[in-house]
Amino acid sequence: MNKSASLSAIANKAARHFSWRECLAYGNRRWTFAEFNAQATAIAAGLAARLERGSRVGLFMSNRPEYVLLQFALEQAGLVRVPLNMRFTSSEVETILEDCGASAVFFDGVTLDRASALAIRRPQLWWCQVDGHEAISGQNWATVTQTVGQVPDLSRPEDLCTINYTSGTSGKPKGVMLTRQNWSALYRNMLIDRDMRRDDVVGHVGPLTHASGTYFVPWYLRGARNVIIEGSSIDGLLEAIQRERITVFTCVPTALTRIVNHPDIERFDLTSLRAIGYGAEPIPYNTLEKALDRFGPILTQNYGLTEAMMTVATLGPEDHFLPAEGTERQMPRVGCIGRPYTFVEVVLRSEDGAPVPVGEVGEITIRSEHVMQGYWNRPEETAKVLKDGWLWSGDLAYCDEHGFITISGRSKDMLISGGFNIYPAEVEAVLTSHPSVLEAAVVGIPDPDWGEIAIAFVAPVAGETLTAAQLVDHCKPVLGFKTPRHFHFVGAIPKNANSKVDKPKLKAEALTMGKTENV
Repeated sequence: MNKSASLSAIANKAARHFSWRECLAYGNRRWTFAEFNAQATAIAAGLAARLERGSRVGLFMSNRPEYVLLQFALEQAGLVRVPLNMRFTSSEVETILEDCGASAVFFDGVTLDRASALAIRRPQLWWCQVDGHEAISGQNWATVTQTVGQVPDLSRPEDLCTINYTSGTSGKPKGVMLTRQNWSALYRNMLIDRDMRRDDVVGHVGPLTHASGTYFVPWYLRGARNVIIEGSSIDGLLEAIQRERITVFTCVPTALTRIVNHPDIERFDLTSLRAIGYGAEPIPYNTLEKALDRFGPILTQNYGLTEAMMTVATLGPEDHFLPAEGTERQMPRVGCIGRPYTFVEVVLRSEDGAPVPVGEVGEITIRSEHVMQGYWNRPEETAKVLKDGWLWSGDLAYCDEHGFITISGRSKDMLISGGFNIYPAEVEAVLTSHPSVLEAAVVGIPDPDWGEIAIAFVAPVAGETLTAAQLVDHCKPVLGFKTPRHFHFVGAIPKNANSKVDKPKLKAEALTMGKTENV
């Protein structure tokens, strides 16, 4: 993408080129590209009339068309988007609003209870409900969307575009600063290295505040049709695939696990699908195998992080398999995130900064035009991860001789037991290859004899009964001393607001629970 051209200018060009095509669907509501662009431009004019350029604006709502309309309008008006997960508590939202110095918050009926409570404590902010007739303070949504007149494109490549907050599992959330040029580089990466087509129908089931909203733009620029799934449910997605003839969707592995294990999946016509994307956390082996068996070789793994949003490495459909020795059957690559995007450099390094040899574990470091500018008002935290032009991700991995990168885990999650390193992702991959295991998560806790020991939380497949002895027999031949010392069987692995495994919660539970199912 041309650095000198703003996303708004490029989006306007796409809207003119595809004006008659349907751009967006949400239930019975439909927009052509021309209609979507006109409404986003009107909203931009309404925002620019009230808010100063560079003001931070929180978007606190469920998946709905107003989110992506605001996404486009905020950029055109030169404002900074601050995505807020609809599952956040009032306290979490207030912490972020205070940290970024927000001037306005747009919300909906799903988040009304928390927004109303916060508006009482922060009446100086403009609180506007996008699916309501009255504003808590300031203009209501109807006034904003019906603004007459045009606003000039106020966006500049070097301007701050978004502040995306980390999940905060390791403390107070940090605001990742991404400029418009950062986002343009990200969209370029996707458009060059991902298979995005004009005739695609894209289903959005994940939060638009996260990866799903990021995918909206490059497919928009391609001229594709986007379908936002009402309620963001798995049933809603499966019904929409059949009804709208969806060709592509992306999701986190947790959602894919629910899809391939859905009790009524056979009653849905899913033959329109040509591609499925997944990422954000390790995928259980059984989920990957079931998805490949059901849908065929149409899966794409995407690896990124908030600080290097979305496009660091990718594993395409053709690279998902590795020939197994002595058999014609191709085995799926487990834990592999693929190879770097074309315009992204990745080097695995030891703690002293030296690149590690092929096959050895090192920390993923990244250099690219889409890497963040730093953390909002956190220069010391920024200096810890941005060193000499490289982003230190905190993720550990090893690389093979063909350039394929396989994740070992987070550096903070690695445990040392009896003087040996144990990477939870490696153990989890083996655990989830057991046919009776749905999900698994491994954490380390202190131990007087070993220094640390591995504790496994295991969610069995519905109706299956598992014992620690069975899992030890399954793991020991592969993992040896890395086999977990204790197992806790649970109905489901807990997730945080971003649908990722909540490792801090599991570690806290492991420290307080009795060491049951000892081995």
